Amino acid sequence: MSARVAPVLAIAVLLVCASIGGVAQQSGQTSVSAQMNAPPTDTYVVEQGDRCQQIEPLSTGDTVESFYDYRNHETHSNDTDRMYSSYGTQDLQEDNTSLLFLHEGTDGLSLVTVNDRVDGNTTGGVATFEFVGVPHESAWAVQDDNYTGETNMAEWYGGDGWLGASLIWAEGRTDGGAINGGLNGPFSLTVQPAFNDDAEFADADDLYDPDFHEDGEIEDWVVLSGDADDPDRATLPSLDEPVTIRTGTCDGPSVTYERHGNTTGPDTEGDGITAAIDGASADDAVYLQPTAGTTEGVQFDGIEATGLPSNSTVQFESNQPDGLPESPDDVQSLGHLSVTSDDDLGDVSGTVTFSVAADLLNERGIEPDELALYERDGDGWAESETTVRDATGDSYEFSASVSSLGGFTVAPQQPSSITESPMPGFGPVVALSVLVALIGAAAIRTRR
Repeated sequence: MSARVAPVLAIAVLLVCASIGGVAQQSGQTSVSAQMNAPPTDTYVVEQGDRCQQIEPLSTGDTVESFYDYRNHETHSNDTDRMYSSYGTQDLQEDNTSLLFLHEGTDGLSLVTVNDRVDGNTTGGVATFEFVGVPHESAWAVQDDNYTGETNMAEWYGGDGWLGASLIWAEGRTDGGAINGGLNGPFSLTVQPAFNDDAEFADADDLYDPDFHEDGEIEDWVVLSGDADDPDRATLPSLDEPVTIRTGTCDGPSVTYERHGNTTGPDTEGDGITAAIDGASADDAVYLQPTAGTTEGVQFDGIEATGLPSNSTVQFESNQPDGLPESPDDVQSLGHLSVTSDDDLGDVSGTVTFSVAADLLNERGIEPDELALYERDGDGWAESETTVRDATGDSYEFSASVSSLGGFTVAPQQPSSITESPMPGFGPVVALSVLVALIGAAAIRTRR
């Protein structure tokens, strides 16, 4: 290389490195330590009280709707068996038994419950379920008894961070449903049950037919695992205690969710949820499902917390945290999440993931890499290190490292913290083009 070319090449390389360095700073990934502490997301456990067991989804080549195969007068013709029941799970069903299991199919992972047995020796029953701590993408993919007409007495409802159903079924029929969406990554959700006399419909006189279930009762609550044709069956010890299904292993801490007030039914006020953590060690990364937040278009997706006390509770509410200003200095907040606890969370740190609609950013004139998560810092807000994790046509996903769980808000970066490129608009592609041009020009001059 000639003496004339070398200085030009050195300058161009420095420009490329500076440009790429700026991009890396804006789009860096979650820290290595956070990834190392994360629990596995391809294994699953079921917990009730002190009992924990590893389970495997029942895998088929169908969607959960096809697998469940619910039939009524609106879904099937009158020359087909259609007893308002699940026909796809007949080989799994048992009299006076409620089944709970994961299904892995062409639509991903689903959580399924089936009560009683179609054409079985049963006199029907009543049950109420609330699934608390569900991912925000979760929804009812199957609703066993959701049709037009006054004879349909089932109720399906939900709120911020939970889904619920009150069911009633007759002799020789089933009832149940399936939740799909948001379960292909880390999750932890709790089933709050109310069977028989504790169910919402047990003493309901205003139903179309209050005696529809003829005082039938669920006697066993069974978890299925493994082969879809011949699964393992484990009877849960209690019909009354909540059950948590989560990713991870039984070596990790348990998490139980409930709605504020610990009550069930569609008329319960308040959408806040509480996570009770048991058995956490200082190094455990515990996945927590928050409520969505205060603003449509800004969604708090998950929190991976490290340093939680061995036994603690964390409350999530979609409102502005008490005692904090609405926005950080010099910027306007897009959405808030309140996080409170009666326990000392001073040593807790972790990673918060959230997503923001692309339309909202366009409306506010904000570029994705100009956005940040802010966490509570005394009586004010402190900007957290935030990166763009993923992007779709509809939204952007972000990840932020936090040193506390005192409440959060999403807002543009404060002007003093925005890192400018050494030469505005001088990105890596432009820099490489300039590099090639400079080297070419220098080479021509050298040949002359």
